[in-house]
Amino acid sequence: MRKYTDITTQDPPDRPTWVDRIDNPYLHGPYTPVVSEITAVDLEVSEGEIPADLYGAYMRNGPNPVFKPRGDYHWFDGDGMVHGVYFRDGRASYIRKWVQTRALHDEIERGKVELSGIMGPYDLSRVAGHEIESMNPDYCKDTSNTTLNFHNGRILSAWYNAGRVYALDPLTLETEGEQDFAGGLDTPMNAHGKTDPRTGEFINYGYADFQPWLTYYVISADGKVRHRARIDLPGPRLPHDTTITPNYTILHDFPLFHDLDVLKRTGHRVVQFKRDLPTRFGVIPRYGTQEQVRWFEFEPGYVLHMVNAWEDGDWITMDGCFQPDPTIRRNPQEGPLASMLAYLRFKGHLRRWRMNLKTGEKSEQQLSDLNTEFCLPDAEKYGVHTRYSYHQLIPTDLQTLAFEGLVKYDHDQGTSETYNYPAGWFPSEAPFAPSTRGGDEDSGYAITLATNIHDYRSEAWIFDAKRIMAGPLARVRLPGRVAAGFHASWFPGEQLWPQARAVG
Repeated sequence: MRKYTDITTQDPPDRPTWVDRIDNPYLHGPYTPVVSEITAVDLEVSEGEIPADLYGAYMRNGPNPVFKPRGDYHWFDGDGMVHGVYFRDGRASYIRKWVQTRALHDEIERGKVELSGIMGPYDLSRVAGHEIESMNPDYCKDTSNTTLNFHNGRILSAWYNAGRVYALDPLTLETEGEQDFAGGLDTPMNAHGKTDPRTGEFINYGYADFQPWLTYYVISADGKVRHRARIDLPGPRLPHDTTITPNYTILHDFPLFHDLDVLKRTGHRVVQFKRDLPTRFGVIPRYGTQEQVRWFEFEPGYVLHMVNAWEDGDWITMDGCFQPDPTIRRNPQEGPLASMLAYLRFKGHLRRWRMNLKTGEKSEQQLSDLNTEFCLPDAEKYGVHTRYSYHQLIPTDLQTLAFEGLVKYDHDQGTSETYNYPAGWFPSEAPFAPSTRGGDEDSGYAITLATNIHDYRSEAWIFDAKRIMAGPLARVRLPGRVAAGFHASWFPGEQLWPQARAVG
């Protein structure tokens, strides 16, 4: 099996010294954390020109640990660092900053990490006297390193499973503090909430290892909890994404979850695929209750990320990246990291589910054979029909998670086109940035941050979304290295600079 650490020629110079003492592929090569924050303006354009109708910011979250981890390091354990590239008037600027979480503040005060990461063992004495929450930030390190949403004038940073939500200033990326939505949040919150582009509402949920298993939230545009509903499930689950339409939210219940008894007895999570249980999607009205959830059963499997969902009469259509067999197959030769490495080696494809709310009819259909994930439509069209989405092509013969191509899907035609990244480059998730001039659904750009694993220079690549296969039309040099990370978002300039006017 190929390893990125075998083909890199050197370790990057701007790395913490402690990583040299740890044999973990997610701390070396393109995954190596950086040691500083950066703010820079008037970035060098090394190829092409920045389009005048590109107005807004590309932002990406990801793990960047400050201190040596306690126990075995999981890629999800790294302290959150946000990279922002701002485009305006044909010019670009760059900021990278850590999310100043409660855990990071505690570590800076103590000079070391005290909480265990994803792989445990968890110190359950921290929550003695009551049931333990799923990835409770009081006993498991909550790093806020996963996603970014724009809501109520702030960037919301969140963590992989369910943790605290942090508000960031959208123009400086300074952490403004924990966000509890005017005191209305009484659970940790899932990473993949969605901001409804039509109403400004933020729709999300928290989940736990005790009843109620899931708490569903609708946060108003002004940052207050407008609706909350407790949802019972058959037991503790590990959902990941949130899917919305204008009138409904689709809840996810997959047969991939941990054994609660083992967790309580050992302090470790053992996640297993329950092949005899179905995948279930629960359709709830936007402001609905548990009694109004309509459940639909499908082939067992798992989905990390959905593309989008929309209403068509009595039908709801939902597209996402489905793993038909998420069984964690450990390679004993990989030692104590075998479970993490196996879990992160994605094998799946684009799939469509359809659910009729009147008749109960349902269907599911595979849309592609490509092994793709990290899927994004035009985020301004979340909840309504979208024709195009932009995915990352994932190799199946690599030890670690990586991207080898940018794939644009045409969901209406059932076709795709792929740009294969040049050898030696390690890109990030690529959101769509619509042109300020308007036009077709794909009139705009797909943007990614890419790092060369031989000399560790990093660039922002701008693709014409109509001509993905032509490669980047502009490449912008960044003043520092971008370590591999998770999710990216595009935030339009009208959100970031509401008093300014777009160029183009």
